[in-house]
Amino acid sequence: MSVDIMNIGTNRTNESPVELPSTILNKHVAMLGSTGSGKTVAAKILIEEATLNGIPSVIIDPQGDLSRLAIIGNRATITEKGGDADRSRAWEEKAEVRIWTPTKESGLPICLDPFQPPVGELKRADLQAAWDMMASGFTILARHDIEKGNGAQVKAFLNELLMESARHGQLPGNFVELSKLVATPSSLIEHGGEENWVLEIENGFIKASVREELSRRFNALDSGVSQLMFSLGVPMDIETLIEPSTSGKIPVNILYLNSLGTDNLRHSFLQEFGRRLYDWMLKQKSDNGETNLLFFIDEVAPYLPSEPRRPPAKEIIKLLFKQGRKFGLSCILATQNIADVDYKILGQANTRFIGRFKDKQDISKIKHLLKGKGGDPSLIEELPKLKDGEFQLVCPDFSEKPTPLNLRWLYTDHGSALSEDEVEELTPKSLRDWAKDRSVKRSRPAIPPAIPLSREEMSRGLDGSEQPFESHLMGGLMLLRDPKDPLSVMLGATNILTAGILLMTTFILGQSWIDGDSSGYLPLIGSLISLISCTALGIETLLGDDLNFVQRIRQRARPIQYIILVWIWVLWFGNRADWYDLDWSSRWVDVAQTVTTLFVVLEMAHRIRLSKIQMQLDRHPLTLMKEAMHSLRIFLSESEIATMRATSHEVMQTLRGLTDLVTACLLGFILFDVTYFTVESMFSSEIVLRLFAIYALQIFARVYVSMQSESD
Repeated sequence: MSVDIMNIGTNRTNESPVELPSTILNKHVAMLGSTGSGKTVAAKILIEEATLNGIPSVIIDPQGDLSRLAIIGNRATITEKGGDADRSRAWEEKAEVRIWTPTKESGLPICLDPFQPPVGELKRADLQAAWDMMASGFTILARHDIEKGNGAQVKAFLNELLMESARHGQLPGNFVELSKLVATPSSLIEHGGEENWVLEIENGFIKASVREELSRRFNALDSGVSQLMFSLGVPMDIETLIEPSTSGKIPVNILYLNSLGTDNLRHSFLQEFGRRLYDWMLKQKSDNGETNLLFFIDEVAPYLPSEPRRPPAKEIIKLLFKQGRKFGLSCILATQNIADVDYKILGQANTRFIGRFKDKQDISKIKHLLKGKGGDPSLIEELPKLKDGEFQLVCPDFSEKPTPLNLRWLYTDHGSALSEDEVEELTPKSLRDWAKDRSVKRSRPAIPPAIPLSREEMSRGLDGSEQPFESHLMGGLMLLRDPKDPLSVMLGATNILTAGILLMTTFILGQSWIDGDSSGYLPLIGSLISLISCTALGIETLLGDDLNFVQRIRQRARPIQYIILVWIWVLWFGNRADWYDLDWSSRWVDVAQTVTTLFVVLEMAHRIRLSKIQMQLDRHPLTLMKEAMHSLRIFLSESEIATMRATSHEVMQTLRGLTDLVTACLLGFILFDVTYFTVESMFSSEIVLRLFAIYALQIFARVYVSMQSESD
């Protein structure tokens, strides 16, 4: 019996065996098919074959049906169905199937340690990502949605708080300590924390009332049922999972998520497990493309949805798929909702089992997925006709053309999801004793955490994707360097457009003065304003890497942005009042007036959503305005950029909604001949022009972001 091939099934055309090399696992696999097509069976076959090749596995089982891997199939039936009896016996001898049940003792109990910090020597990007994931885990545990603006703010606060506490040796080790730290971040000052920065963490990210509630939520996690997820069973450790209890066995670990009562807990568990797996992965080596571990997640749609949704575990799973192959981690996923899964993650899978699909949208997604990946679009026609257990196998490392595949019979049982009582019956005493020995309360290993970079280090030597940026009207081309934030791209485009229109109108006013039709003061003022705005944009473009210099320029240029806005309104009003004739450029002035005014409003809304502007009604109005304007000028760290992006998406959605509403109202008024809203009226054309400008800006931003994402 060969140990380097995987017996998957037979070719439907000529009934020859389909035997894949085990090396295909390292390039990841996707099981795609509608309900009942056999994708879970296909995944089980790969798990069985990987086990026979000596590869341990960790399986995320959201529904309980994969836990049936613990039940040996009927050998007579296997033989009757054309299965290999020798390989079936080999599976029974080799496989050590363990069903882990978080918060429950029906299977093998397993618990999380969210306080385990990143350790070892990590690259800058990996270090930042590791601390960010730790903060994400705590944010989810505190029942905040990191996809929403408020949740993103809490995550940014926790990220900075945890990193600052680690810098000064005060990293919390339990929820009581974390609760106290969240309540009084200023306690870090006594241990060497920089006072201004610690107070910024305490007051600049979330409101005091939110921080107090966050502290109470963390304190509550140290008692009751919630505590079981962090204290009952074997501490989560990948080395423990791949260690056999009996020499010669290959561990097959099934994480039975049905034992977690809520979706929030499942997301928390998967995110924290992903963090542990990622930390372990970075320490591995893969010689000659060998696979060290197989990681399978069934029905991934809730955990890896398409953009812009970003549930807790999505980012860490994306990292596992993106980096796994060079560390010997094989990632396998299965889904029936291909349209609802992030296509970039699906695109990471080099091997695809494509089963029956009848929905046109799903078939269209499959067709798009196969472009440029060795897939033959002609196989699309066969998808609606496939029967249960029939697949089109797309594996460039096996065949240049799709292979019509009939799956072999399983060596294990296949059926409905197991209940907790059935899981308890399937967990032998020998495994329980082995797990009990590893459940003894042990102190955390005395390994120092990977200390985060200092604030100064974080602001120096960052690449284009990590650069802090400042969001204001003079943001310029620098903002186009954050291609994941459509609002920033819109702002950058607005600045470039405005600068061009200022130059254009200055030229026309100059001509008007030469012709004696207007005062010479107008082109002089226009020239000065145009020169200043273009100089600021030029500096940011040419000297963008020198952040300190750019910051000083922006601080001095801030008043100019409002002068620019006022000047554009003066140009618009003067043209309407016949003070001068802007001729063909008048339409462009209307566009500039629309988009610059829009961004003053959007920027204020954005900052208010970020809670950067604190309104205290018992203060003098002039003081309030001064502090509000000062709060608009803030450079953002990497974690704050995540907050900005999350809030940007909310602001963009609101803008799109308002634009659509105004458009629908305008069309309705025109349709029903409401006064001033006829097709020929000047009022309607004014509104149409401004709607066109806003729509064009939004479309440009979305296309730009999409193109940048594709290039990643």
